[in-house]
Amino acid sequence: MATEKKQWTITALTIPEREEYLKNLIVSLNQTPLASPAEIVIVYNRDAGDGAFEIEERIKSYSSKLPISVYFNSNDPSIVGGRIFQLNVCKTPLICFIDDDVTLHGNIFPALEESLRTLPMGIVGVRSYSEESDKLFKPKETTPHITTDKIRYETVQGMLNAGYTNLFRQVGGFNPRRKFWGEWTELNLRMWRHGFPTGYNMNCGFLRHWEKAPASPTRNMTGRERFVLWGLICTALEYDAVDITEATETFWRLVEDRYLAYSFGDGLSHKNLLRTTLELMPKLSSEWGNIAAFKLDVAEHPFKFAPFHPLTEKDINAVLGHAEKQIQTYRNAVWGKKAVRIRLRDIGQTVLNKMGALMFGKRPSGLL
Repeated sequence: MATEKKQWTITALTIPEREEYLKNLIVSLNQTPLASPAEIVIVYNRDAGDGAFEIEERIKSYSSKLPISVYFNSNDPSIVGGRIFQLNVCKTPLICFIDDDVTLHGNIFPALEESLRTLPMGIVGVRSYSEESDKLFKPKETTPHITTDKIRYETVQGMLNAGYTNLFRQVGGFNPRRKFWGEWTELNLRMWRHGFPTGYNMNCGFLRHWEKAPASPTRNMTGRERFVLWGLICTALEYDAVDITEATETFWRLVEDRYLAYSFGDGLSHKNLLRTTLELMPKLSSEWGNIAAFKLDVAEHPFKFAPFHPLTEKDINAVLGHAEKQIQTYRNAVWGKKAVRIRLRDIGQTVLNKMGALMFGKRPSGLL
């Protein structure tokens, strides 16, 4: 018996310590309204050994309505290794990456589809609130953005990132050098540079972010400072942002004012910064060829936005104009081509008009 064709893959990356939160996510997904058929895909980002079958059966039991598949990523269980795995196993034209420590509330997926169908978006996200409060978690007000009535244009920083599966793939997928930090920031930048905007639909449902979830690489993972510093070094090298110029000023200001303090915490000092940089030198040496090749590819992007470029309305209009010319292939994979109804009598009338014009010595328009 043929199964219903799915349009959405809703995919979450998880680890054993967060299964309680994953269960809450899956339950909320089963309660959320959907405009098109969807399936859930869970990537268990840890070697499960002999317990894989039991883990799979337990996770599947959390989904009361939606079909669910469970995969095990033991080869490269970094965050970006898991993201690459998620994208590789997706079989639907639309994909929604969602964090395992959130729950969904209200009308989300119909609104995401409306944004993708009516605007040439590369990535669409939705707002999130901290725990059960009304405190907005993301997007952050300090992140450069341009707000319109339909989309708040800016980098969509995790939680929920939705878009066209093949567009994610064709802009290059996830950067393998963003092991545990910065994979979404870099992919958003690449979307903009390829000419596809990203941003938040602020007029729909929302997420609740459960911040007490354990083993967060961005909040409490040992060695976080190395992951963040590595991501910053790669960004500067890959996107030609080493020199401090007018174009790169925002990047360097954020490095100095936010990211170093965020990654090192109370341990930030010249000594610790230099020590961590030196610890990364062997890794930088081994990755140098890949970084150089990536930099050559980046130089060919149609838009030259620097990392953390503060968007202007002119930027957005230029990117929207470019994206509108490129997006139809991806839309057609979801919603099909618009049918054009041609009646035989219209064709016949056109032929008669042209014959009549020739008989009376008048060249009809469009006829050679």
